Amino acid sequence: MSTSPTRSSTVKSVSGHQARLVIIVATLLGLTIGIGESVLEYFGLRSDLFETTEKAAQAFEQTASVAVVSRDPELAAQIATGLLHFEAIISVELTDQTGATIISEQRTFPPLEDHWYPELFPPVTHALELELSDPATPGITVGSLRITASSWQISEEWPNRLAVALLAMAAGIAALAAILFYISERFVTRPLLQLAAAYRHLNADDPKQSPLPEPDDFDFLEYREIAASGARLMRDITRNSEVRDLTASELFRSQKRFQDFAEISSDWFWETDRDGGISYISASFTKTLNKRSGEIYGRTLAETSSEDTQTPKWRGLNDVIEQRRQFRDFRYDIESQPGVRKTVSINGRPFYDEAGTFIGYRGTGADVTNERLIAEARNEALQRAEHANRTKSEFLATMSHEFRTPLNAIIGFSSLLAMPNTRDMAVERLADYSGAIQQSGQHMLELVNDILDISAIEAGKRILTLEEVGIGAIFTHCISQVDGQARNKAITISTSVEMASDLMITDERSIRQILLNLLSNAVKFTPDGGAIRCLAEADGSEIVFRIEDSGVGISKDRLPTIAEPFSHSSIHPHVAKEGTGLGLSIVRSLAQFLGGSFMIESEPGAGTSVTVILPRVGQDTSLAQDIDAAD
Repeated sequence: MSTSPTRSSTVKSVSGHQARLVIIVATLLGLTIGIGESVLEYFGLRSDLFETTEKAAQAFEQTASVAVVSRDPELAAQIATGLLHFEAIISVELTDQTGATIISEQRTFPPLEDHWYPELFPPVTHALELELSDPATPGITVGSLRITASSWQISEEWPNRLAVALLAMAAGIAALAAILFYISERFVTRPLLQLAAAYRHLNADDPKQSPLPEPDDFDFLEYREIAASGARLMRDITRNSEVRDLTASELFRSQKRFQDFAEISSDWFWETDRDGGISYISASFTKTLNKRSGEIYGRTLAETSSEDTQTPKWRGLNDVIEQRRQFRDFRYDIESQPGVRKTVSINGRPFYDEAGTFIGYRGTGADVTNERLIAEARNEALQRAEHANRTKSEFLATMSHEFRTPLNAIIGFSSLLAMPNTRDMAVERLADYSGAIQQSGQHMLELVNDILDISAIEAGKRILTLEEVGIGAIFTHCISQVDGQARNKAITISTSVEMASDLMITDERSIRQILLNLLSNAVKFTPDGGAIRCLAEADGSEIVFRIEDSGVGISKDRLPTIAEPFSHSSIHPHVAKEGTGLGLSIVRSLAQFLGGSFMIESEPGAGTSVTVILPRVGQDTSLAQDIDAAD
């Protein structure tokens, strides 16, 4: 490796640039610091000047009050003269409470002399006004003392002081720069040039024919060590060049073989450094997951994931890596593009250098998104099947219980009526039997109607008939239907209907069914002597119905499923109150059918509150004008 004769001159030119740079940087830094300190000192002196002025004014405050009260012009003149003795004060004015001037004196300064640089700190004035109080009666203002101060003297003297300081600083910096330049030239630049000359004829391409630098040619120990290291390096290069020639072709073939395998494989290969950062990943990864290599290199496996990496799964992987153990089929999600999630499976094992030192992990990866989707679909289908089977079992258990009770009553009482001695019974007993049969039949009819209603609503076959419905009238009618049951249990029903005379356009049968179900449930689960409160209020274009009771309440774990079909508030359907458990389910389905919403709040022992919010005008708006006219 040959070098041109200009190599040494280039190094010397760098030395000159280095010296100039040291001088320039030192000078600019010193000037900047000096000017900054001078400016801070200037503003500090000016602040002290004005502070002294304020203290002087406060010292004359009481005497000025006496002068104003006594209206003594001689004393006022003495105060003005005393204050003007302060070089910073340029005007003094003493006035009484009416604004009349007792004395006003001022002085002017000659214009500032021309300086050796433009005026940077012009003089500024500072005005101060003190309210004077009567010495005999504190708190009563008798006049004011106005003083104006100027920083003229500081502005006049400051340029010369600043120039002297900067010149002295520049001289010191120049001397320091010269010393630094000499030290750099003597102990750094010259040895480097000497070392460069020794290495000038070295040729790494032909180390056997390259002369080695002699360590004894250098005066300093550090450069001797550099020269000795260079000699050892050239000897190593000589030995290694022979090995390099033998292994270069084999290395090329091995690299090409690995590259071909990595590119044609459907899986990908990856490698990390000892800190966990990915240092290699094959092209199959970028093709499969739509990622560029630059997005992956240097990041850890956790940093490539779109999952929460603080979960036990990731903590377990970190433990395996820290213990330098092999892992297989670790699955996690990667966001290949916004909104698109893919699942990958990776295998890895640690690898070490010749000395047995851990230097990273190597492994393979595969896209298993389709496997995940198939598994999720299978699990979802199993859950739906289990839910359907559970619902069927609950339905059969509930229906068998609910239908068996009234059927037993009908069969039992009808059997009594068919007995030969029935005609000898009193008329009242026969009426009781027939009434029990009728009541049981009515109960069965209600059960069948509930089942048909919920089936029609969920199947979308419920017919919606929109008409004008009086809010107060529908509430009154529904309350009257449960009033007898409430009186039997001494339950008080109160109403708070803000728009008793208002109308809404909706399906009257559905509204009545919603309110009757809510009121029946409230009466059924409210103990004797309890209270039920019915509310209706307008909220913009919506009507809010709310039924509150002081009943047994519902536990928090039952609230999410209490409105599901065949669900009871009790733990077991067979020990619940009478009914199929379809009441709240019908209410929720009807509310959604009418375009509204349903909400339930409850606490055990504190009662239950059910809220139904419905649109004031249903989907058919042909009658909207009628309700506006009614309002």
